[in-house]
Amino acid sequence: MKKDANNLHKKAEKLFNKGKYDDIINLLTIKVLETHKDAGLYIRRGFSWYCKKEYDKAIADNKKAFEINPSYDLAFSNSGAAWVAKKDYDKAIEDYSKAINLESDYKDIYLVARGNVWKKNKEYSKAIDDYNEAIKINSVLTNAYYSRGLVKREENIDLKGSKQDFEEYLQRATDKNDIWAKYAKYYIEKIDELPDKKLTDIAEIVSKIKDILHIEDEFITHYTSLSVLKSLILDSTKFRISEGNFMNDPSEGIVFFDFLGHKLITFCKDEHKFKKFPPKPFIGSFVNGNMFNDLNMWRFYGKEKGEEAKGCAITLRRQEFIDDINLSLSDEVKEARIDNETDIKFYHIAYLKDGESNFYIPSSEEKSCELTKLVTELKQFVIDYNGVYKTSLEEYLNSIAFLFKSDSYKNENEVRLVVRGIEFKKEYNIDVIPPRVFIELESIIKRVEQITLGPKVDNANEWGSAFYYRYEENAPKIMISLLPYK
Repeated sequence: MKKDANNLHKKAEKLFNKGKYDDIINLLTIKVLETHKDAGLYIRRGFSWYCKKEYDKAIADNKKAFEINPSYDLAFSNSGAAWVAKKDYDKAIEDYSKAINLESDYKDIYLVARGNVWKKNKEYSKAIDDYNEAIKINSVLTNAYYSRGLVKREENIDLKGSKQDFEEYLQRATDKNDIWAKYAKYYIEKIDELPDKKLTDIAEIVSKIKDILHIEDEFITHYTSLSVLKSLILDSTKFRISEGNFMNDPSEGIVFFDFLGHKLITFCKDEHKFKKFPPKPFIGSFVNGNMFNDLNMWRFYGKEKGEEAKGCAITLRRQEFIDDINLSLSDEVKEARIDNETDIKFYHIAYLKDGESNFYIPSSEEKSCELTKLVTELKQFVIDYNGVYKTSLEEYLNSIAFLFKSDSYKNENEVRLVVRGIEFKKEYNIDVIPPRVFIELESIIKRVEQITLGPKVDNANEWGSAFYYRYEENAPKIMISLLPYK
């Protein structure tokens, strides 16, 4: 019997290494598990359920494991992870506590895991106590330093200690460019900036401007080519957005910087001038959801291979799309940043007439007045800024520069997704010159409310049929524009 169980462990391990979770579940049937009564086999199947996001089944299998072996710490730890996934933090703490109280070589790891749950519960002092205890047990446990620094940063306490923890993490980390290291460097930078009152004032105004421009409309629409739509819907590719340096309009951001009177950082050496390369956020261009059949949009953006009105308009459920993007981020990414810290948001574009100083938001005169006041205030702060963090200043300004355009574009009523992009892997389209930098967000298939085919699309009914039957159920509305386009 023991030999048979060992063989099952070996088979399950090989399957797990190949990511074949269904095969593990089929191998470890209820009959097999009840025959062997091996806690480890329940653990293996439970973890397979966890990987498939079947958390209740994972918890049930781990419960059977510790019924068979009450001293099996891994059963409690895995169960705790499943409760975390279900956002039942009290039960997660209960199970992690049981794992911690058992004799185990992994007590330090369980303490960090419980500390992370305390953090989610906003019980920061308890979280820090657990990280401190973990570091006493294992002084080289890098994620304990990182998590402790993150809690101090989130709670805005002992920022000097927070910086030291992030620096300790970077010193000990084996991968200096993973997501944790990127965030550690980012948080150190932000902590260093705090004594610069003028810069923090600028950051606060930028944040207020974002709040005014932030939209919560139910629907947004994106104009693109049929080729892109085919890739997104029929081939199930992820939605891409490009880095701001690759916008089609070379004047992007100029309106904003011209208003501020701000020039990019330049250097002089041996009578030669140099400009530092300015990295920019990643930008996605949309319009209001009700503009799915607009003549100007078909002319400028709904193209196929440069031919006007032969493209399409994709109307998305905005919040569901954002939720999908956030859910798609790995646990590693979510644990690397402050809880709920995300810049994945959609914003109105504000417009400015040449030679004037009043900004216009199509949706609200009241917000337009408030925005004008804030941007005017920002202008004075930028003019007066003489601190050392010039690069950080430009990063703050670039984070909103693409939310301002000339008044001549106001009929577009544009909406934009602006993403810092630190959480995403940078990809490159090397088939174009210069190579185009982009990030992939998430599939839009389940979030499409409507597909509108352009008024000059050839074989529109055939295209519509292909998109409609791509969905087994809950297909989006398929519309064909009948605008008299010439």
